[in-house]
Amino acid sequence: MSDTPGPGLVPVRRRPADPPADLPVDEPPAEPAPAAADAVPGQAAADGTGAAWRRWRPSVVAGGTVWVSSLLAYLLVTAVAWLPTENLESKAGPVPGTLRQLISSWYRWDSEWYVNIANLGYAYDEHSTAFFPLYPMVVRAADRLLPGDTFEAALIVAALCCLAALILAHRLVTELSGVEDARRTIIYLLAFPTGFYLTAAYNESMFVALALASLYCMRRGRWWWAGMFAGYAGATRMAGVMLGAAFVYEYLRQRGFSVRGLVEAGRERRLWGALRALVDRDAFAVVLVPAGLASYMLYCRLAFGDALHFLESQKFWAREGFTMPWTVVGDVVALVDSSESVFHPDSIRNIANLTTALAVLLLLVLALVGPWRLGGDHAYLVIFAAIVVLMPMSNPIRMHYPLSSLWRFALECTVAFMVLARMGRSPAFDRVYLTSMLALQGAMVVVFVQKDFVA
Repeated sequence: MSDTPGPGLVPVRRRPADPPADLPVDEPPAEPAPAAADAVPGQAAADGTGAAWRRWRPSVVAGGTVWVSSLLAYLLVTAVAWLPTENLESKAGPVPGTLRQLISSWYRWDSEWYVNIANLGYAYDEHSTAFFPLYPMVVRAADRLLPGDTFEAALIVAALCCLAALILAHRLVTELSGVEDARRTIIYLLAFPTGFYLTAAYNESMFVALALASLYCMRRGRWWWAGMFAGYAGATRMAGVMLGAAFVYEYLRQRGFSVRGLVEAGRERRLWGALRALVDRDAFAVVLVPAGLASYMLYCRLAFGDALHFLESQKFWAREGFTMPWTVVGDVVALVDSSESVFHPDSIRNIANLTTALAVLLLLVLALVGPWRLGGDHAYLVIFAAIVVLMPMSNPIRMHYPLSSLWRFALECTVAFMVLARMGRSPAFDRVYLTSMLALQGAMVVVFVQKDFVA
């Protein structure tokens, strides 16, 4: 491809970006590569595979280490989750007698919906369409291949998706910010108070993994792969379709899009040529982004007579209508102020969700400006994360905690954890964050296991 821009575009010299200073650099080969005539068949492919593995190996090791550590920690916390209810009647029932019963104590809240959908489909309860289909579909397929029951298959699928998400996050951040920031990003992500939902039988880890795969492919300019992963993300959660905004922005950025250039081209009556130079066939990959959501809408139309039935189902949980985000913030503050105690469980949930929403929005601003800014090439990540946060803030639950689950949705805002990772270059911040977040998460795991609502 020529480096000469089309009309209306800013000149961009396309060359591989220099790696961050803390990235490992492969040593040059000890011997020159064999001539083409002497090459062994398949050697080029093998060399390519080897190079890819060398690039991905640190991410696999780092992600795998954090993943195994988290699974062990969750098992230990679950094992002591009945200590607070000693000599008291527990909502979670009697103390588990076997390891399998202990694991079953994670069969809570949305997990029950996903397992029922995997076993029975959407026909058993029309409200179940609020839960998007890809995760229960994969669980159903895995259940046929794995020993144990459907819930155990759901846990395995979620845990593997969590591993994939950690590896992808590490790889993406390594290329953008360096190895040390990547390591802290995945640790901070899983240490967040709701991080355990990435290994629970929820669709959270699948959505995060698919969104990261799409965002990573956008970064690498692999637009059709990016569109495909975004389409799958849209079949996992409705927010997946919002990857389209990140797709369009990053596509235009990589092609040197300039509003000023287009204005000048318009003045010179060459706007059509400028637009043609800007868009190539890769741009059409964006049509894959809404494919997952569109497929689910078609199913709802055929099965229930309403393509938007999943939105109608949300009303069962009192989530309907659009409200300006600042109005919702005021409503939450009023609820906390009118509570009988700031330490009441509903107040704690409201404070946690509102604090998370405002903190994430602040971190998104800091990703672009300030001492911890990541740079303009991270803007597409900020766009997606901002939409993820603003969606529930604009479509609240009309009950005693309007921003319910928002501090779980924060797990999808990888760029916010990238900013925290930059802050974590300070040893003091690193210690404070990990100590406080891990302690709070341990408490939330106990609350979750004891059948109380967290997010």
